[in-house]
Formats: sequence, C-alpha cells, structure tokens
Amino acid sequence: MAKRPTFIPPPQELKRKAVNFKRGFSLQLEPEVVQKLEQVVEKATDNFTVEVAEKLKQLRVALGEIGGGAEAKRYMREIRSTSLEIKGMGAMFKFPLLTAFAKSLNDFVQGMDDPTDIQLDIIAAQIDALYVVMANRIQGGGGKTESQLLDALAVAARKYKD
Repeated sequence: MAKRPTFIPPPQELKRKAVNFKRGFSLQLEPEVVQKLEQVVEKATDNFTVEVAEKLKQLRVALGEIGGGAEAKRYMREIRSTSLEIKGMGAMFKFPLLTAFAKSLNDFVQGMDDPTDIQLDIIAAQIDALYVVMANRIQGGGGKTESQLLDALAVAARKYKD
C-alpha cells in the first residue's frame, strides 16, 4: 500500500511576509507604473523583432550554403537549431503563427542531413512564411490565407519528407 503524502503548512512568519494574506492586495496600478510596464514590454518586443530578424537571416544564409556532403549536415543542424529557437520565441511574444511556421520547419528538417532540391524548396517556402509573419507583424493565429499556407506546407512536408 502506497504511503499518503504529508502536507506541511508553511510557518506563520512566511505567511506574514507574503502579500498581506488577510486583506489581499489591490490590482489597481498607478498610471506611472502602467506606463513603465508598457515601456518595458515595448522594448522587449523591439528586441524580439530584431532578434528574430537576425535568426531569419541565419536561416537564409544556412539554406544558401547547403552544397551537399559534410557542409550540408552542418547547415542542416543550424537550420534545425535556429528554427527551434524561433519556435520558442514566437510563443513568448504573442506570435503563435510564427511559432507554427517555425515548428513546421523544424519538424520537416528533423533527421534530414542532405536535402534534395525539392526539400530545399520546401525549406525556403517555410523560411519565406516566417519572413511574412514578421514583416507584417502578424500576431495571433493569422487568417484564412495563413491557415491554408500552413496546411499546404504540411502536405508538402509529408509528401517530400523522405
């Protein structure tokens, strides 16, 4: 018979150090605090945009350098790694469509070391889609066109993965 877990209540002193646990706390922020928070978010978003732009450039360079052999493996590793980084970044900054396209790219290139010409075209199309999302700053899930493009890339990826 499994032993039941024992829950140990925190000491009273710890409760007192937390936000006033009896009265709670106000969620009303002063206008100055709101303004500072908005500036922080704006700066973080600007940094995000610059960082993603740099990563997209890295993807384009890596794609352009694939020439077969050992170099292809190295550049494909870079594409896998960079697409994974973009995938994680998109979710943090309310760009789920960027995350979806980066995931599509990352899934497609998994285990791929020496892509064929058609596979390179699909990789290029996925990178182009990432550029469009960032160039147009498409936050949210996008619209019908973006959804259709994502579906079309998924079909192409399934067809030409191996």
